[in-house]
Amino acid sequence: MTKNTYIILLLGLLFMWSCEKDITVDLPEAESKLVVEGRIEADSTGGLPPIVILTKSVGYFEPTDLNTIQSLFVHNATVSVSVDGKTYALEEVCLNNLDPQLVPLAAEFLGLSEEDLKAFNYCIYTVPLTDLISGNYLKGEVGKTYTLRVLNEGKEYTSETRIPELVSLDSLWFEARRDDTLGFAFATMTDPPEFGNANRWFAKRLNVAKADNGYLAPFGSAFDDEFINGVSFEFAYDRPDPPGFIEDEPGEVGHYYKLGDTVAIKFCTIDRGVFDFLRIYEVEISSNGSPFASPSTIPTNIKGGALGFWAGYGASYDTLFVPLK
Repeated sequence: MTKNTYIILLLGLLFMWSCEKDITVDLPEAESKLVVEGRIEADSTGGLPPIVILTKSVGYFEPTDLNTIQSLFVHNATVSVSVDGKTYALEEVCLNNLDPQLVPLAAEFLGLSEEDLKAFNYCIYTVPLTDLISGNYLKGEVGKTYTLRVLNEGKEYTSETRIPELVSLDSLWFEARRDDTLGFAFATMTDPPEFGNANRWFAKRLNVAKADNGYLAPFGSAFDDEFINGVSFEFAYDRPDPPGFIEDEPGEVGHYYKLGDTVAIKFCTIDRGVFDFLRIYEVEISSNGSPFASPSTIPTNIKGGALGFWAGYGASYDTLFVPLK
């Protein structure tokens, strides 16, 4: 390298160093909005009561420690559900104050372990506990439309959802896809002839020492009939892993069912508004904050400026027994 080349290189480095400048970006303060997560379910044997969780949104760069998350729950709102011209008031229940006899039921509804319920004070709006204990409470019914109404801080938020007719799976089986011992759940179904139907798949394992606390949804759990209207078809799902999943069962591998598993399947019909929300929501979750992902706005079926969704589910149940070889 010549002397002139050294000089040019040195000047270039000095030029780049001299061009450095600290840049301060003033991020706009995020507007806090009400977030609604609500559902009501029907099935062939009965229905489940409405469950509504109200929280406040926070900015992307806001702290997310446990105390902050706990403070996001919205208390003392007025929440009701209407159907067939009758309105049912929901009451707020914070699970730390729940009767111990109702903890297992609450854990099943929320898809959480009883240990999680004790560690974190979840607050929900649902039917009065006295009605729940007596069995005389508002339940989801197939074919009916449910209107949610929330009054909070002087603002009103409303939403409607319909529970579509039930659709059962035609068949259900296991196929190995790895080492002859690990695989996925396969099923066939026949889509109703009307265009615009949508469904969602949930599953939970029953046989493992640490059984899934509730029904879990794998990625891509919701699908519509845009390309399958009125036909019978085959599809498959991997095993949904719970948050914080650790492979602590013999022979267990994430996202795979294994020989000997017993799997409860919950196959749900949903209306179009719920599907539109879930489709974009799952895309956003899968991007995991990737800078290369296309930004999108998650739709909501809540009117009044809130985020989230109010969902009606028509649930059919089945069981998959994975044989031992």
